[in-house]
Amino acid sequence: MLKNIYIIGCIGLLFSCKKEKGNDPLPVISDTPAITSVSLNATTINQFDDLVFSINYTDGDGDLGTTDADEKSIFITDKRSSSIIHEFHLQPLSPVGQNIAIQGKISVNLENVILLDQSNNSETVQFEIKIKDRSGKNSNVVTTTSVTINK
Repeated sequence: MLKNIYIIGCIGLLFSCKKEKGNDPLPVISDTPAITSVSLNATTINQFDDLVFSINYTDGDGDLGTTDADEKSIFITDKRSSSIIHEFHLQPLSPVGQNIAIQGKISVNLENVILLDQSNNSETVQFEIKIKDRSGKNSNVVTTTSVTINK
């Protein structure tokens, strides 16, 4: 009888053991940059106000941003007109020449957002955002929520 209790106890211990999740390998991050989410500081603004985009990103080889201030890496398209593309320089987000996975948040300030048709009292707009790395690979394109611009 004591032997049966001992066997049942050992079996119970065996089934109560669980693998810790903290020991699993990290998922591989693609060498192509990816925008994981975008948020805005406001969804309603007045004409000539600034709009701040918070862009969460990942990049498997860490080659986001350039040392050349004339080279643009962030592109924000105003969907009211496909010809309105705001371009921004991005400083290197990891040491140049290093191949390391990175992730983080970039804040971009779009200054003086305007109404395209000044006869309107308000307009609604969405923006498309993409980033480009030093090797020329473009991220996915993310569309923001709608923003209302009031006169």
